Amino acid sequence: MEATELLRDQASRESVPGAALGLVQGDKLSTTYFGTADVASGEPVTAETRFAVGSLTKSMVATAVARLAEAGKLALDDPIAAHVPELRESTWGADTLRDLLANRSRVPLREDFEFGTPPDEGDDALSRFAARIATGEPTTGFWSYANAGWCLLGRALETVTGLTWEDVMRVHIFDPLGMEGATFVNEPFAEPRASGHTVTAEGAEPVAPWSPRSLGPAGSTLLCTLTDVLRFARAHVEEPSLAVLRSTQAEVRIHAWLDAWCLGWARFDWSGGPVWGWDGVISGQRAILRVVPDRGAAVLLTNSDRGRVLYRSLFPELMPEAFGIVMPRLTLEPSQCVADLSRFAGVYAWPDRRLEVTATDTGLAIVGDERTLQALPLDERTFVVDPHDPDEPTLTFDRFDERGRPAVLYSMLWGLPRA
Repeated sequence: MEATELLRDQASRESVPGAALGLVQGDKLSTTYFGTADVASGEPVTAETRFAVGSLTKSMVATAVARLAEAGKLALDDPIAAHVPELRESTWGADTLRDLLANRSRVPLREDFEFGTPPDEGDDALSRFAARIATGEPTTGFWSYANAGWCLLGRALETVTGLTWEDVMRVHIFDPLGMEGATFVNEPFAEPRASGHTVTAEGAEPVAPWSPRSLGPAGSTLLCTLTDVLRFARAHVEEPSLAVLRSTQAEVRIHAWLDAWCLGWARFDWSGGPVWGWDGVISGQRAILRVVPDRGAAVLLTNSDRGRVLYRSLFPELMPEAFGIVMPRLTLEPSQCVADLSRFAGVYAWPDRRLEVTATDTGLAIVGDERTLQALPLDERTFVVDPHDPDEPTLTFDRFDERGRPAVLYSMLWGLPRA
């Protein structure tokens, strides 16, 4: 089936209001567009429509760091505090920029650091945010996704260049790659842009944007057209100097998300691969990028919270023909193969977030986040909590001791240590 027809049929089936699909194949960029950018206005998705790309920003920040390292302006193994002066009195400022890129630094994990909306949103937003993070209790001993860590990388870009992190991205990423539509929500000329939507029984409904500037390097503010992301992807297909970012740093497998983490990229162990890429999840929009070095890349941008459902139905058909890659279908059928469920029981917590796990006859009960989840085992470390949730169908346990007791519970990609 041709890409335009494939996108139209599957986006309609998944109730995604609008989407943009593109491929990099050699020197060719191919694009196709579907639906409406905003159900309220009926404005169509076009080549000029900017989508919120969420955490794809992290891969772009990593690329900016790699370019500055290649230019000799910094080194990946520089201490964080060497470029983030707000951390010079911190006990964990000796961790490196590489540790931040690898999501293995001791950056404090807190709900308000990761998902809050700080009041200080001027040009010094990242400096103020770094000062707040410096007061937190450091996290140790396990891999965890951390928005706060990427904001520190943004702050390091500022001190190295003397520019705001947004201008660093323009100078070192957008302008050299011809990403002419890339911009930020806090700046003029951000139209036309897609609105985020959530899919309900009554249809797609707009959702309010979430765009604190201080979390911009983690993905809260960047807007891109499909062509912008394709041009970024092509750089990673073609430029040997960027291969350093694909070096594996953590063999951390999280079902429905990744098989390993590199430096700003996830690795996917698909037949014919491996494949690298990352996803953006933000305010009713989802962005997907998959890169096959020396062969090409695929990009999907959507304005729906069901964007990753569309990705899971679309890419298994797209990847074999385009790149000779077989993407596995997501499995969520529970099993009864896990012995001694009581070893998972305990409290897993940050200073301002707490999940309490108890064993039941058939699985686990998980209480926290103002809800109770019934979790059924999928394998020895993964439990299905909601097969209909596009982004968090499972929870994952890791870092098992000699008795088989886990030290970390992953809620989506964030690790909560056992208390």
